[in-house]
Amino acid sequence: MYTLIYAGCAIAQAVLAVLAIRLFIKERSMTMLALILPTAAVVWDNSMVALGASIGDGPLLVGLSWPRFIGHALFTPAWIITGIGFAQRAGARFLRSQVIDIGQWVLYAVCVVLGLLRSVVFLKMEPVTESGLFYYRNAGTFPGPPFGSIIMLFVVLLCGIAVWRFAKTPWMFLGSVYMLIVSVIPTDIAGFVFSNTGEVVMAASLVVTGYILHRRTSLSRTADVSGLTSPLQNSR
Repeated sequence: MYTLIYAGCAIAQAVLAVLAIRLFIKERSMTMLALILPTAAVVWDNSMVALGASIGDGPLLVGLSWPRFIGHALFTPAWIITGIGFAQRAGARFLRSQVIDIGQWVLYAVCVVLGLLRSVVFLKMEPVTESGLFYYRNAGTFPGPPFGSIIMLFVVLLCGIAVWRFAKTPWMFLGSVYMLIVSVIPTDIAGFVFSNTGEVVMAASLVVTGYILHRRTSLSRTADVSGLTSPLQNSR
């Protein structure tokens, strides 16, 4: 059953990644590119957990598991860029400054460094068997909670409030709240599967928000063009 759940999560994330790529094709921006990267990375993560029991313990699964940890470290903080970009697009003018534009990349870099320390430098793969699943978790000794992921989550949550306030769409906020809830509940209580759904829900909320803001921007541009052409037509 758990294998099917993780396979389902991988398929869901793959669909979300495709939708994010289509959105990026419609409007090529760093905001949309940053939306794709963590979403696509989790496809591999869920796939390796789903296939782990079939592959079995050994060098092959260890090698295939490395991208799981590296992907989390490098790509998960990219949602900082997406969250701030969405808030700016929604109308949060207080975020439209050079300080914010530079600061978001500094914050992203800090989160990546923290993630690499936890997930790569201090990585110690420990095999886990759970309800038919077999995967490796990080039993490393890097102290403290996953600060990089926590920083990203709170940035997106706060930006989600701004998007809700200015664009009247709550999905990014609700997705980050769900992610926060499943993150604070210990996995030995909620289970690893429940904790993992946070990334799927949050990715879905960001993709939905991206499409809503894209449609909002497109309608605004259409209205502006119509407003310019109407007086010209009336003058003929």
